[in-house]
Amino acid sequence: MRRVLLQAAVLMVGLCSLRMLAQDPTVAFPKNYRVVLDNADVTVLRVHYGPHETVGMHDHSDHPTVYVYLNNSGPVRFEHAEGFIITRKPTHTGAYRVSPGRREKHRVVNLSDTPSDYLRVELKKVPLGGLKHEFRGSAPAVLVPGSKTEFEDPVVKIERVVCKAGAVCPLPEETAPSVLVAFTPSELLEPEKATFFPEESSTLWLRAGAEARVRGRGNAPAHLLRIVLRAH
Repeated sequence: MRRVLLQAAVLMVGLCSLRMLAQDPTVAFPKNYRVVLDNADVTVLRVHYGPHETVGMHDHSDHPTVYVYLNNSGPVRFEHAEGFIITRKPTHTGAYRVSPGRREKHRVVNLSDTPSDYLRVELKKVPLGGLKHEFRGSAPAVLVPGSKTEFEDPVVKIERVVCKAGAVCPLPEETAPSVLVAFTPSELLEPEKATFFPEESSTLWLRAGAEARVRGRGNAPAHLLRIVLRAH
């Protein structure tokens, strides 16, 4: 009897481990989901779906999330475990979506000949229900130099920053930390160091109260999205 119970316990642990493995997209599908930034405030996942690629069933957290689109991509179908299907419309470089959050379990099918690349910026210190509004920010048709607030909420603020080619532009000092996402090759300049935005993630962390400037590399302007984490 004891041996049967032991075997059952081992089987249960194994099944639970497999279930957890299947649920975590960074483990089950590491070429599609990579953690590029993780701290007490945020987890940022770099997401990639190849042309006509299918990604199996997996879970995402219920944290409120900012989706930042890194390329011009076609439609993508999300087949949810509950039985409903959502087809995401084509996205454009520089667009984003603010989601109040919900736990998701889905399968993904890229319906397009082009890849889909984006970031999931999960706001870990914002409770479910803490972000009241869903919002979609469009990609700008023309890059106008300057800093403009496009979304503002008690827990998060999103600014678009454009610095013309050859210029160095200061970032307004904030009392809260920020996630910076670059859509063009750019550099973050702080008093003690200069850091290129990584090509593989396009993402840098800016601590609260930091003095910083940005500039584009080569002949291109710097085009950034700044996500200010007021709930920190």
